[in-house]
Amino acid sequence: MQSNNQSQWFIALDGGGTKTRAAICNDKGEIKAIVDGEASNPLSRSFEDVASTIRQLISEVMKDAGVKKEEVAAVYLGLAGADRPEITKRLQAEFGAEWGERLLLDNDAVAALYAGTWGEPGIVLIAGTGSIAYAVTQQGKRYRTGGWGYLVGDEGSGFDLGRRAAVAVMRASDGRGAETLLTELYLEHYQVSRPEELIACIYGASNPRKDLADTSTLVEKAARLGDPIACELISLAADDLQELASACQRKLESLLPVVLAGGLLTANTRLREELLLKATFEARIPNVAPVVGALVAAMKRAGWTIHADIQHQLQLSGRVSEEE
Repeated sequence: MQSNNQSQWFIALDGGGTKTRAAICNDKGEIKAIVDGEASNPLSRSFEDVASTIRQLISEVMKDAGVKKEEVAAVYLGLAGADRPEITKRLQAEFGAEWGERLLLDNDAVAALYAGTWGEPGIVLIAGTGSIAYAVTQQGKRYRTGGWGYLVGDEGSGFDLGRRAAVAVMRASDGRGAETLLTELYLEHYQVSRPEELIACIYGASNPRKDLADTSTLVEKAARLGDPIACELISLAADDLQELASACQRKLESLLPVVLAGGLLTANTRLREELLLKATFEARIPNVAPVVGALVAAMKRAGWTIHADIQHQLQLSGRVSEEE
């Protein structure tokens, strides 16, 4: 399906465990509004809260762009876990009556992938709060490695890096591990004076997973200052991410490029530097935010061809920043 004389509009959400970003563009690829909201991972928040966030963001981008519901060709929800049957069913029940066949559901990894491939096949390696490698082949087959959550997976993620650093701090405090600059950084971050006081802060946080993921920046800082423990943790995380991507690549019949995504890999981090040195694959660093990839997915799923002019327009208003 291609556009007629009247502009068609596409709404896309890129939602994870930390935040959700929504965008709206027309059939030329011109992005008219981008808004941010709370997390929309149905596995980490109540479904009622997730649905409320989604509905609010859809309303906001339509209002900002001055678009009516009947002008919208597709609403694409790229959410963590949205490809799980039980979550798909709940999302359909919540939004299906309102949007009908225009409602498109998929895993948020696809949005991150398409930000680097513009709808073409590839593997996305995500290292943010969590981690996963996710492939989409030319035939449309899907493969994944990792992404099993912080209790049994998420190796190389921000959470895993922050958790390992906290362990190093406590081991140093016990005399079981080497002294590390991370101790000073963690005490300052949590505004306490002794390592044992960190325990109440970490376990008492409203969202310990996100809080520990946020401390991955402290590991980056310590590594750049030459702290041996922090450098070792960065190296281990890079090994884990290399393993995720390589394991996913082995499931495929042909080699595909690997798009780097998530806050730890889209920014110029020490972790990204280490990973690129160790990488046995073709790595791509997107120059647009994942929500632009979600718009690509929305248009592609609705039957539009992502030709050069559309890609150019999406790039103009969707460039990624170091903070993404």
